[in-house]
Amino acid sequence: MKDSAAIKRENKGRIYRLLTGGTPCTKQQIALETGLSVASCNTYLNEMEQAGQVLGEKQKLHEVGRNAVVYRLNEDYECFLCLSFALIQGIKSITTQVLSPTGRLLDRQVQRFDTLDAAAILGQAGAAFGRFPHISQILAGTPSIAEHGVIRHSDIPELEQVPLKALLEQQFGRPVHLANDMHYKVYGYCRQNRLEDQIVTLVNYPAGVLPGTATVHKGMLLTGKNLFAGMVGFLDYGMTLDQQLQKLRRPEAQPLIIQASIALISILNPHRLLFTGDLLRAEDLDRIGAACRRCIPAEYMPDLVFLPSTDDCYRWGMYWTAIDRKEKNP
Repeated sequence: MKDSAAIKRENKGRIYRLLTGGTPCTKQQIALETGLSVASCNTYLNEMEQAGQVLGEKQKLHEVGRNAVVYRLNEDYECFLCLSFALIQGIKSITTQVLSPTGRLLDRQVQRFDTLDAAAILGQAGAAFGRFPHISQILAGTPSIAEHGVIRHSDIPELEQVPLKALLEQQFGRPVHLANDMHYKVYGYCRQNRLEDQIVTLVNYPAGVLPGTATVHKGMLLTGKNLFAGMVGFLDYGMTLDQQLQKLRRPEAQPLIIQASIALISILNPHRLLFTGDLLRAEDLDRIGAACRRCIPAEYMPDLVFLPSTDDCYRWGMYWTAIDRKEKNP
Protein backbone atom coordinates (compact mmCIF):
# COMPACT_ATOMS: atom_id res chain seq x y z
CA MET A 1 0.00 0.00 0.00
CA LYS A 2 1.28 3.46 -0.90
CA ASP A 3 1.89 5.91 1.92
CA SER A 4 0.70 9.51 1.80
CA ALA A 5 4.09 10.78 0.59
CA ALA A 6 4.08 8.34 -2.35
CA ILE A 7 0.52 9.31 -3.27
CA LYS A 8 1.48 13.00 -3.18
CA ARG A 9 4.49 12.36 -5.45
CA GLU A 10 2.33 10.41 -7.87
CA ASN A 11 -0.37 13.06 -8.01
CA LYS A 12 2.14 15.89 -8.46
CA GLY A 13 3.71 13.82 -11.21
CA ARG A 14 0.37 13.63 -13.02
CA ILE A 15 0.03 17.41 -12.86
CA TYR A 16 3.63 17.87 -14.01
CA ARG A 17 3.15 15.57 -17.02
CA LEU A 18 -0.03 17.41 -18.03
CA LEU A 19 1.76 20.78 -17.93
CA THR A 20 4.67 19.51 -20.06
CA GLY A 21 2.31 19.98 -22.99
CA GLY A 22 3.02 23.71 -22.68
CA THR A 23 -0.63 24.81 -22.59
CA PRO A 24 -1.57 26.85 -19.49
CA CYS A 25 -4.39 25.22 -17.52
CA THR A 26 -6.75 26.30 -14.77
CA LYS A 27 -7.20 24.23 -11.61
CA GLN A 28 -10.52 23.02 -12.94
CA GLN A 29 -8.95 21.91 -16.23
CA ILE A 30 -6.13 20.15 -14.39
CA ALA A 31 -8.61 18.38 -12.13
CA LEU A 32 -10.63 17.25 -15.14
CA GLU A 33 -7.62 15.95 -17.05
CA THR A 34 -5.90 14.22 -14.09
CA GLY A 35 -8.98 12.92 -12.28
CA LEU A 36 -7.93 14.68 -9.08
CA SER A 37 -10.27 16.85 -7.06
CA VAL A 38 -10.09 20.63 -7.41
CA ALA A 39 -9.17 20.87 -3.73
CA SER A 40 -6.26 18.44 -4.18
CA CYS A 41 -5.07 20.30 -7.27
CA ASN A 42 -5.20 23.53 -5.30
CA THR A 43 -2.97 22.06 -2.58
CA TYR A 44 -0.45 20.52 -4.99
CA LEU A 45 -0.29 23.57 -7.25
CA ASN A 46 0.28 25.88 -4.29
CA GLU A 47 3.20 23.71 -3.16
CA MET A 48 4.64 23.51 -6.68
CA GLU A 49 4.26 27.28 -7.11
CA GLN A 50 5.98 27.99 -3.79
CA ALA A 51 8.87 25.76 -4.88
CA GLY A 52 9.11 27.72 -8.15
CA GLN A 53 8.25 24.71 -10.30
CA VAL A 54 5.04 26.20 -11.72
CA LEU A 55 3.86 29.72 -12.37
CA GLY A 56 0.30 30.92 -11.80
CA GLU A 57 -0.91 33.87 -13.85
CA LYS A 58 -4.27 35.63 -13.92
CA GLN A 59 -5.91 35.62 -17.32
CA LYS A 60 -9.32 36.64 -18.60
CA LEU A 61 -10.66 33.49 -20.22
CA HIS A 62 -13.92 35.05 -21.36
CA GLU A 63 -15.02 38.54 -22.33
CA VAL A 64 -17.15 38.79 -19.21
CA GLY A 65 -16.50 37.51 -15.70
CA ARG A 66 -13.58 37.48 -13.36
CA ASN A 67 -10.02 36.58 -14.25
CA ALA A 68 -8.96 32.98 -13.69
CA VAL A 69 -5.53 31.74 -12.61
CA VAL A 70 -3.84 29.53 -15.18
CA TYR A 71 -0.77 27.44 -14.44
CA ARG A 72 2.23 26.51 -16.54
CA LEU A 73 5.63 25.02 -15.90
CA ASN A 74 8.35 27.51 -15.00
CA GLU A 75 10.94 26.88 -17.71
CA ASP A 76 13.54 28.79 -15.70
CA TYR A 77 13.16 26.39 -12.76
CA GLU A 78 15.03 23.47 -14.33
CA CYS A 79 16.24 21.96 -17.57
CA PHE A 80 17.64 18.64 -18.77
CA LEU A 81 21.13 17.98 -20.14
CA CYS A 82 21.28 15.40 -22.93
CA LEU A 83 24.75 14.02 -23.66
CA SER A 84 25.49 11.74 -26.58
CA PHE A 85 28.70 10.61 -28.21
CA ALA A 86 29.40 8.71 -31.39
CA LEU A 87 31.95 7.30 -33.80
CA ILE A 88 30.64 7.90 -37.32
CA GLN A 89 32.82 7.22 -40.36
CA GLY A 90 35.92 7.46 -38.18
CA ILE A 91 34.94 10.79 -36.59
CA LYS A 92 34.44 10.94 -32.81
CA SER A 93 32.08 13.59 -31.46
CA ILE A 94 30.11 14.63 -28.40
CA THR A 95 26.73 16.35 -28.71
CA THR A 96 25.29 18.29 -25.78
CA GLN A 97 21.68 19.46 -25.86
CA VAL A 98 19.75 21.29 -23.17
CA LEU A 99 15.96 20.88 -23.09
CA SER A 100 13.31 22.78 -21.20
CA PRO A 101 10.62 20.92 -19.20
CA THR A 102 8.29 21.28 -22.20
CA GLY A 103 10.84 19.82 -24.63
CA ARG A 104 12.01 23.12 -26.09
CA LEU A 105 15.61 22.97 -27.34
CA LEU A 106 17.54 25.65 -25.45
CA ASP A 107 21.07 24.87 -26.60
CA ARG A 108 22.92 22.44 -28.86
CA GLN A 109 26.68 22.02 -29.18
CA VAL A 110 28.67 19.47 -31.22
CA GLN A 111 32.40 19.01 -30.63
CA ARG A 112 34.81 16.66 -32.41
CA PHE A 113 37.61 14.87 -30.55
CA ASP A 114 40.69 12.89 -31.49
CA THR A 115 40.55 11.20 -28.08
CA LEU A 116 37.02 10.82 -26.73
CA ASP A 117 37.45 9.69 -23.14
CA ALA A 118 35.65 10.30 -19.85
CA ALA A 119 37.53 13.58 -19.34
CA ALA A 120 36.20 14.89 -22.67
CA ILE A 121 32.61 14.01 -21.72
CA LEU A 122 32.94 15.57 -18.26
CA GLY A 123 34.41 18.67 -19.85
CA GLN A 124 31.51 19.09 -22.26
CA ALA A 125 29.01 18.50 -19.47
CA GLY A 126 30.80 21.07 -17.31
CA ALA A 127 30.58 23.63 -20.10
CA ALA A 128 26.83 23.03 -20.33
CA PHE A 129 26.46 23.53 -16.56
CA GLY A 130 28.33 26.79 -16.95
CA ARG A 131 25.68 27.99 -19.38
CA PHE A 132 22.69 26.39 -17.59
CA PRO A 133 23.35 25.98 -13.85
CA HIS A 134 19.72 24.92 -13.23
CA ILE A 135 20.16 21.54 -14.97
CA SER A 136 18.27 19.00 -12.85
CA GLN A 137 18.94 15.74 -14.73
CA ILE A 138 21.56 14.30 -17.06
CA LEU A 139 20.55 11.89 -19.81
CA ALA A 140 23.52 10.17 -21.45
CA GLY A 141 23.36 8.01 -24.56
CA THR A 142 26.10 5.64 -25.72
CA PRO A 143 26.53 3.62 -28.94
CA SER A 144 27.48 0.60 -26.86
CA ILE A 145 26.15 -1.55 -24.07
CA ALA A 146 25.39 0.52 -20.97
CA GLU A 147 25.44 -2.17 -18.33
CA HIS A 148 24.40 -0.74 -14.97
CA GLY A 149 26.13 2.56 -15.58
CA VAL A 150 29.28 1.12 -17.15
CA ILE A 151 30.15 1.35 -20.86
CA ARG A 152 30.94 -2.04 -22.38
CA HIS A 153 31.69 -3.32 -25.90
CA SER A 154 32.31 0.24 -27.01
CA ASP A 155 33.36 1.19 -30.53
CA ILE A 156 35.35 3.99 -28.89
CA PRO A 157 38.25 2.15 -27.16
CA GLU A 158 39.04 4.85 -24.62
CA LEU A 159 35.52 4.55 -23.16
CA GLU A 160 35.63 0.78 -22.62
CA GLN A 161 34.72 -0.14 -19.01
CA VAL A 162 34.28 3.51 -18.01
CA PRO A 163 31.71 3.88 -15.14
CA LEU A 164 30.28 7.00 -16.76
CA LYS A 165 27.07 7.21 -14.70
CA ALA A 166 28.98 7.29 -11.42
CA LEU A 167 31.55 9.76 -12.76
CA LEU A 168 28.88 12.21 -13.89
CA GLU A 169 26.93 11.92 -10.65
CA GLN A 170 30.06 12.48 -8.56
CA GLN A 171 31.14 15.48 -10.65
CA PHE A 172 27.80 17.30 -10.90
CA GLY A 173 25.60 15.97 -8.11
CA ARG A 174 22.64 15.34 -10.42
CA PRO A 175 20.80 12.09 -11.17
CA VAL A 176 22.11 10.44 -14.35
CA HIS A 177 20.43 8.00 -16.70
CA LEU A 178 22.87 6.19 -19.03
CA ALA A 179 21.39 4.05 -21.79
CA ASN A 180 22.14 2.65 -25.22
CA ASP A 181 21.43 5.25 -27.89
CA MET A 182 19.03 2.90 -29.71
CA HIS A 183 16.87 2.61 -26.61
CA TYR A 184 16.38 6.37 -26.53
CA LYS A 185 15.71 6.54 -30.27
CA VAL A 186 12.99 3.91 -30.48
CA TYR A 187 11.36 5.21 -27.31
CA GLY A 188 11.33 8.74 -28.70
CA TYR A 189 9.84 7.52 -31.98
CA CYS A 190 7.03 5.70 -30.19
CA ARG A 191 6.24 8.54 -27.81
CA GLN A 192 6.17 11.20 -30.51
CA ASN A 193 4.00 9.04 -32.78
CA ARG A 194 1.71 7.94 -29.93
CA LEU A 195 2.25 4.23 -30.57
CA GLU A 196 1.46 3.07 -27.04
CA ASP A 197 -0.39 -0.02 -28.29
CA GLN A 198 2.16 -1.18 -30.86
CA ILE A 199 5.36 -3.21 -30.93
CA VAL A 200 8.06 -1.23 -32.71
CA THR A 201 11.63 -2.33 -33.48
CA LEU A 202 14.37 0.01 -34.72
CA VAL A 203 17.32 -1.46 -36.65
CA ASN A 204 20.51 0.58 -37.11
CA TYR A 205 23.23 -0.29 -39.65
CA PRO A 206 26.08 2.23 -39.52
CA ALA A 207 29.12 1.53 -41.71
CA GLY A 208 31.94 -0.36 -40.06
CA VAL A 209 30.22 -0.73 -36.67
CA LEU A 210 28.31 -3.72 -35.31
CA PRO A 211 24.55 -3.18 -35.82
CA GLY A 212 22.04 -2.97 -33.04
CA THR A 213 18.30 -2.87 -32.54
CA ALA A 214 15.89 -1.76 -29.85
CA THR A 215 12.23 -2.56 -29.26
CA VAL A 216 9.32 -0.93 -27.48
CA HIS A 217 6.56 -3.39 -26.62
CA LYS A 218 3.27 -1.49 -26.13
CA GLY A 219 4.92 1.41 -24.35
CA MET A 220 7.58 -0.60 -22.51
CA LEU A 221 11.20 -0.56 -23.61
CA LEU A 222 12.72 -4.05 -23.79
CA THR A 223 16.22 -3.76 -22.34
CA GLY A 224 17.08 -7.33 -21.32
CA LYS A 225 19.00 -8.75 -18.35
CA ASN A 226 22.29 -7.05 -19.26
CA LEU A 227 20.63 -4.04 -20.94
CA PHE A 228 21.71 -4.99 -24.46
CA ALA A 229 18.56 -6.61 -25.86
CA GLY A 230 18.69 -6.29 -29.65
CA MET A 231 22.41 -6.65 -30.34
CA VAL A 232 21.98 -8.42 -33.69
CA GLY A 233 25.72 -8.01 -34.21
CA PHE A 234 26.01 -11.01 -31.86
CA LEU A 235 24.02 -13.30 -34.18
CA ASP A 236 25.82 -16.24 -35.81
CA TYR A 237 26.41 -15.24 -39.41
CA GLY A 238 28.87 -18.07 -40.01
CA MET A 239 31.87 -15.75 -39.69
CA THR A 240 34.00 -14.03 -37.07
CA LEU A 241 33.18 -10.55 -35.77
CA ASP A 242 36.11 -9.13 -37.75
CA GLN A 243 34.79 -10.75 -40.94
CA GLN A 244 31.34 -9.37 -40.20
CA LEU A 245 32.75 -5.87 -39.78
CA GLN A 246 34.49 -6.19 -43.17
CA LYS A 247 31.12 -6.94 -44.78
CA LEU A 248 29.34 -4.01 -43.15
CA ARG A 249 29.44 -1.83 -46.25
CA ARG A 250 27.18 -1.46 -49.25
CA PRO A 251 26.15 -3.76 -50.92
CA GLU A 252 27.86 -6.64 -49.07
CA ALA A 253 25.86 -6.00 -45.89
CA GLN A 254 22.43 -6.73 -47.36
CA PRO A 255 22.42 -10.53 -46.74
CA LEU A 256 23.31 -9.88 -43.11
CA ILE A 257 20.56 -7.26 -42.84
CA ILE A 258 18.03 -9.69 -44.28
CA GLN A 259 19.09 -12.48 -41.91
CA ALA A 260 18.77 -10.18 -38.91
CA SER A 261 15.39 -8.87 -40.13
CA ILE A 262 13.98 -12.39 -40.46
CA ALA A 263 15.15 -13.19 -36.92
CA LEU A 264 13.62 -10.01 -35.50
CA ILE A 265 10.26 -10.49 -37.24
CA SER A 266 10.08 -14.14 -36.24
CA ILE A 267 10.93 -13.54 -32.59
CA LEU A 268 9.35 -10.16 -31.86
CA ASN A 269 6.43 -10.05 -34.37
CA PRO A 270 6.47 -6.21 -34.46
CA HIS A 271 3.88 -3.92 -35.99
CA ARG A 272 6.67 -1.74 -37.43
CA LEU A 273 10.27 -2.49 -38.30
CA LEU A 274 12.23 0.76 -38.65
CA PHE A 275 15.50 0.89 -40.58
CA THR A 276 18.21 3.53 -40.30
CA GLY A 277 21.97 3.88 -40.79
CA ASP A 278 24.23 4.81 -43.67
CA LEU A 279 24.30 1.23 -45.04
CA LEU A 280 20.62 1.52 -45.93
CA ARG A 281 18.54 3.41 -48.48
CA ALA A 282 14.76 3.70 -48.76
CA GLU A 283 14.79 1.62 -51.95
CA ASP A 284 16.46 -1.28 -50.09
CA LEU A 285 13.28 -1.99 -48.14
CA ASP A 286 11.51 -3.57 -51.14
CA ARG A 287 14.31 -6.13 -51.52
CA ILE A 288 14.53 -6.75 -47.77
CA GLY A 289 10.76 -7.22 -47.55
CA ALA A 290 10.68 -9.62 -50.51
CA ALA A 291 13.47 -11.71 -48.99
CA CYS A 292 11.72 -11.82 -45.61
CA ARG A 293 8.45 -12.96 -47.22
CA ARG A 294 10.22 -16.04 -48.57
CA CYS A 295 10.40 -17.23 -44.95
CA ILE A 296 7.54 -15.37 -43.26
CA PRO A 297 3.88 -15.44 -44.42
CA ALA A 298 2.87 -12.08 -45.86
CA GLU A 299 0.07 -11.62 -43.31
CA TYR A 300 2.64 -11.62 -40.49
CA MET A 301 4.97 -9.08 -42.05
CA PRO A 302 5.33 -5.75 -40.22
CA ASP A 303 5.31 -2.36 -41.88
CA LEU A 304 8.86 -1.59 -43.02
CA VAL A 305 9.81 2.08 -42.54
CA PHE A 306 13.03 3.88 -43.50
CA LEU A 307 14.25 6.70 -41.24
CA PRO A 308 16.93 8.83 -42.95
CA SER A 309 17.75 10.42 -39.58
CA THR A 310 17.04 9.52 -35.96
CA ASP A 311 18.31 12.78 -34.44
CA ASP A 312 14.84 13.98 -33.46
CA CYS A 313 13.90 10.55 -32.11
CA TYR A 314 17.08 10.54 -30.01
CA ARG A 315 16.36 13.94 -28.50
CA TRP A 316 12.72 13.14 -27.77
CA GLY A 317 13.64 9.78 -26.29
CA MET A 318 15.94 11.51 -23.82
CA TYR A 319 13.29 14.12 -23.09
CA TRP A 320 10.53 11.61 -22.39
CA THR A 321 12.89 9.55 -20.24
CA ALA A 322 13.56 12.67 -18.18
CA ILE A 323 9.83 13.31 -17.87
CA ASP A 324 9.16 9.70 -16.84
CA ARG A 325 11.80 9.99 -14.14
CA LYS A 326 10.50 13.39 -13.09
CA GLU A 327 6.94 12.09 -12.83
CA LYS A 328 8.12 9.50 -10.29
CA ASN A 329 9.87 12.17 -8.23
CA PRO A 330 8.45 15.62 -9.12
